[in-house]
This record gives sequence, C-alpha cells and structure tokens, in this order.
Amino acid sequence: MLTREEYINICALRSRGLSIAAIARILGRDRKTVSSYLCGKRTVGVRSSDRDEFRRFVPYCRQRLQDDAHFQASALYAEIVDLGYTGGYSTFTRALRTHQLRPRCPLCQRPPRGRPVRQDDAEEVHFRWFVFSGAPADWDSTQACILVGRLIHSQRWSAALAEQIDPGHLADSVDRILRQFGGTGWRWHFDPTQAARCQDGGELATALGKVAKHYGVVAELGPSGRDADDEVIERALAHWWQTIHADTGLLEARESLERLTRLVETRRASARGGCTAPAAAVLLDLPHDPYPARISVTRTVSAGSMVSYRGNLYAVPRHLHGHTVQVRRRVGDPLLTIATPRGRVIVQHSLAPDGAGLSVIGHRHGISLERPLPVPRPACHSKMYSPPSAEALAAAQALRQDDRQEDGS
Repeated sequence: MLTREEYINICALRSRGLSIAAIARILGRDRKTVSSYLCGKRTVGVRSSDRDEFRRFVPYCRQRLQDDAHFQASALYAEIVDLGYTGGYSTFTRALRTHQLRPRCPLCQRPPRGRPVRQDDAEEVHFRWFVFSGAPADWDSTQACILVGRLIHSQRWSAALAEQIDPGHLADSVDRILRQFGGTGWRWHFDPTQAARCQDGGELATALGKVAKHYGVVAELGPSGRDADDEVIERALAHWWQTIHADTGLLEARESLERLTRLVETRRASARGGCTAPAAAVLLDLPHDPYPARISVTRTVSAGSMVSYRGNLYAVPRHLHGHTVQVRRRVGDPLLTIATPRGRVIVQHSLAPDGAGLSVIGHRHGISLERPLPVPRPACHSKMYSPPSAEALAAAQALRQDDRQEDGS
C-alpha cells in the first residue's frame, strides 16, 4: 500500500514522461503496484485484498491442476511468481483452498460407500442364534449353533449351521444367509441370546460393526421382543433337530436345514391362500467378496495323524498324533492352515468342500498366513513432474501480455 506522499511522487514522475518501470525502480516499488495506482484500480490508503491479486492467476492455476491433480503447490507457486505474483506462499495456498482449484484424483479417491437411507419399502434383517446340544460325534463339536436371519417385511428366513458362537463364525454365517437371500437389508438387528451373552459381548459387538461396515449397512446389537414368526421358526428347528441322528453327517444336516427353510416358506404361502402376499421389499446389493473374517477352532490330532474339519480330514506330520492344534482359515480364501496353539504354522492345505468326506494328504510347508495380494489398483504418478500443457502455456502467455500492456501504458 502506498502512502499519499508516494502517490504524489508517482504522479509527478509520470507527468514528466517516465515509464512505469522507471518509476518503480526510482521508488523501489513493484511496477504492477505503480500501474494499479495510476490506472485507478487501487485507492491511496486502502489496502488491497490478497484474493483480488491472486484472481489474475486463477485461470493458469486451475489449468495446471486440472492437468495434474497432484502438482505440488510449491512448484506451482514458483511458476506464478515468475509470472508476476507477489503474494506470500501461505497466502497462495489459502487462495487455492478458497477458490477450490485442486480437483480430486479419480485414481486416489475410493468410491464412497453410501450409507443406506431408510425407506418405507427398505428391508431389514433380524438375526437370532439357536443352540442345540448333543451334536453327532463326527461334527467335532458338542453343540450345533444355528444363526437364523429373517427378513422383516417379506417374512423370508434362512439359517446357517456353525460350530460355535464367535466373531469368525458369526461373519461366515451372516454372509451365507445373505447370499441365500440374494441381498441385504439396510439395517441388521442382532439379538444376543443367552448363548451369545456367555461370550464377550463387547467383542461380538465390535465384530458385528466391522462386518456391517463391509456390507454398507447399519447394525444394532440388543434384545428385542419375540413375535409369532420367531416362535414358528423355533418350533421348526426343534423338530428338525430331532431328525438328526448320531450318524448324520455335517453336509447332510446342512442340506436338510435348507430343505426345512424352503418347506416352511411353501407352507406359509399355501396357508395365506387367497390373501395378499407381503409386498417385496428393497434389498441392497452384496459386495463381491465376503467379509474376510478369521475362523479358528481347536482340534486333537488322531492316531492316523489326521485333523478333522467340516467333514474332511487333513494330514499333519506323524509325530503330532495326540497333540492339540489350531485349524485356521479366512473366509473366502481357498487355503486352510494348521498351526500350534502358540501360532507356529505346521502345514497348509487346499480347503476341501464342506462335508465331502475327503482326506487331504498333500500339503505345503512354510507358507505364511498372509492373505493373497489384492488386485492392484491403477498406478497414480503423484510424484512425477508434469510440464505445462498447451492450455496452461496459453494462460501464461496471456498473463505476460497483460504485464507488457501495463508497462507500455
């Protein structure tokens, strides 16, 4: 900002025929400052805003950042200083944010996962555990844990048989139920039964929140009232459990459970008769891959140096018969790992289909427990310098022409 005395001197020197550049050298001022006062763009005693000075460079900066969204602000600042910008670096970066000149890089920005919006026709899912004791010996568990998922509006339901109630089996069972539905509701309600409350409630709540985030839904953990549908499902499951004998295999039990769900739906449809069926509710799309939960169960190596898991046998070294091992797998991975209770990997096998009755002998040693590498995303060269494009060079040339015109005026 010039003082009144400096402005009087500028006017006097200009009246003698001196150029703007010569006046700026004599007074030690920037030529653009002298030109702005002589042209009437600025008023003596009034400080100009930094935003107005930066406005001249907005087209150039916008073009440079559109060409390269990762172009460093320090490099851009050096370029516009060469073009005549006199503001400070902090003022420059603040102006970039004010004018919102830097666009978002499509390669770096992950697609936003929209949080489901509640709708009148949106579906909701109610999950409830049912536990039955006295499981067959071949199931490697003393109890059968059945997670039932019920759609509130359409009154459909499905069930998944699990070995125990823990976060890993919870995520696996939820995914299997949703795949049978062909979609998911915008909200889940998980009812902690007495069996679930025996576990760590905080751990279950945390695991449920992570699973719900993967599927893009809202999850609630808390008690809810029982209705007629829950009682019908409980009676049907109790009757189904009476049909399970000591020689019933795991795969056979799962197939019979699926037949039970279809039978109940058929009977409900026939019972409605001429009554209007519930209106179809909206189901959200499921992600391509299930939630990568870790499942870990304890097993004892048999005399034949085999470990049973979900209706199949997996071989381990002979000297381990009678020892306790951990069978570990990640949902969605085709591999199964057998490790010591302390976590040391013993062998790793290809996962056989559940209940196939196969004996997997061949194995590989020394394979880590890391997940398979994800599909690489397109590379974003954010650290590479990009020279000015033809459009940016044209904007810079326009700035230089404006300066020459002001100098010659």
